[in-house]
Amino acid sequence: MRVLHIVHDFLPRHVAGVEVYTENLTQRLAAEHEVAIAYSEVVPDAPNYALRRGRRGKVFTYEIVNNHRLRGFEETYRNPAVDRRMTEVLDEFRPDVVHVQHLINLSIDVVRDAKRRGIPVVMTLHDHWLECANGGQRFHPRLGLCTTLDAQRCAGCTAHMTGTGLGARGWLRRRHARAGASEEGLDLTTLAPHVETPDAAFVYRDAYALDGAAHPTFVAHPPARLRFDVETGRGGRFLAAAAMHPDTFERPGGAVRFRVRVDGDVRAEETLDPKRRAEDRRPLRIDVTLPAGRCAIELETEAVPAGRADYCTAGWIAPRIVAEQGDARAVASPWLRPMRAAARLAARVPRSQQRLRIQRRWASMRELGELVDAFVSPSRYLRDELARFGLDAGKIVHCDYGFATEGFRRRTDLPERARRYAFIGSLVPHKGVHVLIDAFDAMPRDAELEICGSHDYDPPYTDALLRRAAHPGIRFVGGIPPERVAEHQQRIDCQVVPSIWRENSPLTIHEAFLSGVPVVASRMGGSAELLEHGGGLLYDAGDADALAAQLRRLYDEPGLARRLAASAPRVKPMGEHARELVGLYEELRSARARAHDAR
Repeated sequence: MRVLHIVHDFLPRHVAGVEVYTENLTQRLAAEHEVAIAYSEVVPDAPNYALRRGRRGKVFTYEIVNNHRLRGFEETYRNPAVDRRMTEVLDEFRPDVVHVQHLINLSIDVVRDAKRRGIPVVMTLHDHWLECANGGQRFHPRLGLCTTLDAQRCAGCTAHMTGTGLGARGWLRRRHARAGASEEGLDLTTLAPHVETPDAAFVYRDAYALDGAAHPTFVAHPPARLRFDVETGRGGRFLAAAAMHPDTFERPGGAVRFRVRVDGDVRAEETLDPKRRAEDRRPLRIDVTLPAGRCAIELETEAVPAGRADYCTAGWIAPRIVAEQGDARAVASPWLRPMRAAARLAARVPRSQQRLRIQRRWASMRELGELVDAFVSPSRYLRDELARFGLDAGKIVHCDYGFATEGFRRRTDLPERARRYAFIGSLVPHKGVHVLIDAFDAMPRDAELEICGSHDYDPPYTDALLRRAAHPGIRFVGGIPPERVAEHQQRIDCQVVPSIWRENSPLTIHEAFLSGVPVVASRMGGSAELLEHGGGLLYDAGDADALAAQLRRLYDEPGLARRLAASAPRVKPMGEHARELVGLYEELRSARARAHDAR
């Protein structure tokens, strides 16, 4: 059988759960079948949408260059240029079955193309991407979980994915410009600046992390200039922090120069290059003295060198004006009043337009659901959630992941009482590590917690975690390569999964089961499902006191860790999982043949 797998990105540059799972599955399938993988990759020096062929063991690979030069929101999920490359892949490989792992960075119309050719299509549900255009997590860093789908809220959350200029994300409130000062000074993000930029999509309101919290931010992808006409009393100062977005750190492209002008004169100039200098991955504070009275403040960003502006998303965090004496206020210059009116209109019109785009995307995803022959959901939770969204529940097969079990062995030396705890994963807010640190502060002083995750993805959040960690037993050990996880599990007594978003079927929980290590996890989504019959303890997500109580139980109760580990459910080996999927492929091919014969 010839099987084509399609995934959003792939090894070796992208090492995450879906990619590792796809690698292990396709290599196992390739022992008995002809297998290929099609995926996207950013390759700045290659022509956009070039198709590059290769091999990975016995698996053929088709890499589609996608440098993310998109013309609009719809191309984030329906991209004609990607469709043309996928047509070439289908023509060349001639699959008997297409198995979609993920379509972010690609295009949903490959499914329609496969159906026109009479090829059965299977799609694995790894997350909420069919519902959620902004990453597929249905989690907002500031507003938290999206418990219900709301097109208006989604429109705000995805405003940065359109060309609507100053359209802000839904969770950042739009406040009208006001005169006068507050204790924090005049917040410039409440004003409508005069903007100079070659593309209106380069400038918008967002929020970036500073000192462990989200702050209103003017995003200004270079080249961009924002001008504010203000009036301030004595001792006036302009305060802000300059930063590039963490998503740019591992991407190609140049640095960004941030410049502050006051009445045309340069008063501050700094260049950040986080792609090559780790110290530039933290926000840089800027403090500029202002003259009393009226002045014009200009905030400029430019790429360095000028021709390397790809992946240079940059922002002015918490820009404000404070004064020792008197107020700071916006000056109602002749152009400012109409600019404010235009900004208020822009805040409404793009949001309504983006709401319609979101609704059209949902309609497209439901049409995709009608075309796919079978969905595979690793958790009952995600199966039920996507059925509520509109997928045919009869098409969704509940089938958990298979795992490459080589290297894992169950611990036989767990202590009577747990002392060594660990978190393994990404150090990002939705993983809930801050909740774990707060909970661990209540643990006895001889308890130990290893926090295993790269510090590079979200340095401000990591810095906040480092400052928050008061317990003497907490250690930040950096990321652990996948091939070393089994070894690491032999050194811990409990795996903690404190997520504050709804995970599907977390890899780390399965790895703990394979290693004979008990788990403490938040009572959400697939995590709660995996632990419902044993293997660990649950607590209410986000509740540090409840988490501390469960960690303390393992510390205090003799034999509890061993009993929980012994009650863990079986983890499916990858060979067994591959046979399940082959059975599904053959069933769909037979059904297609019968339908063809009936015609």
